[in-house]
Amino acid sequence: MADTLTSTDPTLGSTTDPTVGFRRVAGAIALPLSFALQLVCNTIYLVIQTESGLNDTGSAAEALEMTSRYPAQFTIMSLLAFAGSLVLVPGALAALRVLRPSAPRLALWAAVSLIAGYFVYGASAMRNADHIGLSVAGLGPDVASALDANPFLGAFQALMILFLWGNLVGPILLGIAVIRSRSFRWYVGALVMAWSVLHPVGLVLGTEAGAVLGGVLQIVGCAFLAARALRTSDTEWAARG
Repeated sequence: MADTLTSTDPTLGSTTDPTVGFRRVAGAIALPLSFALQLVCNTIYLVIQTESGLNDTGSAAEALEMTSRYPAQFTIMSLLAFAGSLVLVPGALAALRVLRPSAPRLALWAAVSLIAGYFVYGASAMRNADHIGLSVAGLGPDVASALDANPFLGAFQALMILFLWGNLVGPILLGIAVIRSRSFRWYVGALVMAWSVLHPVGLVLGTEAGAVLGGVLQIVGCAFLAARALRTSDTEWAARG
């Protein structure tokens, strides 16, 4: 009798894919973890920004000054930002599967936007390695002037449009998908979108505090999605494609 049973038998509660359980759990963990890694980066940045009064989003001179004072911190932030961007890929796909039955198109747009945006973010974080090396070398103000005068800089900055879309619009799309799904309380969607509101407010005010607070709320919202993924059976997870 045992030989006649297959892994697709509904009485087994499993699927033909032996990895589905691992992928479901890993994706559920990855979703809030990816943003938690970004939160650590933002928190470190807030501390050194408050201490130094500098900002690395302005001129190259100010960015190099900031990295020269805090090379270890920028190294840690860069690596964590890159790791968080990688972890976001399975996390976003997990969110897509959670929302697919009730908001498939919007959830797909949200997942693709997040993955594309953070792909650019992870890559851009690695440029800090060059800034750190240039800043600690003490090569003088000509380095900052050369960076600002780079005639090809605009070609790379164009990619930041994709980053901004994924970083700010992506969470909004995901939050709307959560609300429209009617599978969660409305405030779960609001929590997911908090980053997209509070981070720009913080930038206007000249502080990273908005990003930190928005990141905390976003993680809480994503934790609801992660919990739903963990409660979903492997059979249902696999059936969602």
